[in-house]
Amino acid sequence: MNSAAGYKVVGLFLTSALLACGPQSDIMGSGDMPPFGGRAIHFNSTYVYFPSDFSMSIVRDTMPQEDACRILNMYSATKPALAGLPVLPYKDEHYALVITVDSVMAPDDVSLEAGVSGGAGDMRYAGIGQYSTGNNRSPLWASRAGGLGSSVRIDELQQYKRVAGKFNLHFDTGERITEDFAVDVCPK
Repeated sequence: MNSAAGYKVVGLFLTSALLACGPQSDIMGSGDMPPFGGRAIHFNSTYVYFPSDFSMSIVRDTMPQEDACRILNMYSATKPALAGLPVLPYKDEHYALVITVDSVMAPDDVSLEAGVSGGAGDMRYAGIGQYSTGNNRSPLWASRAGGLGSSVRIDELQQYKRVAGKFNLHFDTGERITEDFAVDVCPK
């Protein structure tokens, strides 16, 4: 191999390595398109919030786990609970993926419809939002999941203690995320 060809091979290798090490996202884009217009979203925490005896929310957030548990414990202890929970206000801009299901049991397969959240006692939805500093309501940007096989499988549920299962979410813009989860409540 001549030196010009060798430099090209090394250049191609370095370019592909740099592209592979670029911002990765936990959410898959549509085809070869990056998710949500180029947003690289990497979740650093997962927590479960039980607002009542028959409801639960699973949240994946970009804030660190220790911060999520500290803030969740602080705000969920207030009476009434902070408006906007289960999304938590944070010192930095962050993304939160929220999956909420009322009347949940185990084992249970819950389908999610785009734009249909259900009524009181039968609420079910999933969505992702980008929240500004200190904000847990009115996201700067948001997208709902539903339809196209979007579902939550609850395999294990101990109300106020633990939830486990799998979610498969599809967004109307083509993004998707599928994950197994086993989440214990944050330690007090």
